[in-house]
Amino acid sequence: MTPTAEKSRYFDRGLLIASFAERVFSVCPNCRGPVVVTCRSKYGIPFKPIDARATCLRCSFQRIGCDGEWHGPVNGTAKRPCPNCGTKWLEQAARGKTQKDVDPGLSLITCPTCGLVTRLDLEYAKERFGSANDPTFGLPLWLQISCCDHTLWAFNGDHLEALRRYISASLRERTANLKWSMFCRLPAWITSSKNRDAILKGIDRLEEKLRSIEG
Repeated sequence: MTPTAEKSRYFDRGLLIASFAERVFSVCPNCRGPVVVTCRSKYGIPFKPIDARATCLRCSFQRIGCDGEWHGPVNGTAKRPCPNCGTKWLEQAARGKTQKDVDPGLSLITCPTCGLVTRLDLEYAKERFGSANDPTFGLPLWLQISCCDHTLWAFNGDHLEALRRYISASLRERTANLKWSMFCRLPAWITSSKNRDAILKGIDRLEEKLRSIEG
C-alpha cells in the first residue's frame, strides 16, 4: 500500500466524544468572548463532570463547579398510569434549547382509553452531547459555524483534528458493535461524501478561529 493510500484510511476503534470534553472552548454569557471550560469525569459513559471550571479569556466571568444553572438543551420526560382508569401508561417527552423554552402545555396528555386530560410533571435531564454546547455548563461552543445548511462544531483542537482525519479518509473501517462511538453517531450530512470538501473547509475555518485565541 502506498503512503498516500495509507493516509486515506481511518479505522474507528470506538472513540467517545467525551474523550474531548475535559477542555472545551465556549462563549461567555457576559462579553461573548471565549471561555475555557475544564473538568474531569471518571467515565466517558455516563459523563459526570467534576472539578469543573469556566474562565473567560476577556472579562471577569468565572464559574467553579457545575451544580448551578445549566445553559444548554434539556430533555423532559414523564410516565405514569392514568389516575382515572389506571390501565394505560401515559407518556410524554419534550425538548428545549433550555428548560425555560419547554412549552408547559406539553405536560398535558389525554388518556387514549378514558379520555381524561392529565398534567404530567416532566423530569428534565441535561443533554450534554449532540448539540453545539459545552457538556459541563451548557454554554454555546466557541468553535461553531454554519456549514452545508447545518452547524459544524467542535470542542477543541484535538476534536477538530479527529474530525479531519475521519472526514478526509476515503476508506472508513470500524470494529463491531461500536454503539457509543463518536463517528457512528455523526449525522448523515457530515458523513456524506458529497459534503467532504465543504466540511474540510469548515474545519479549516474553525482551526483559524481557534488560533486567534490561542496565539
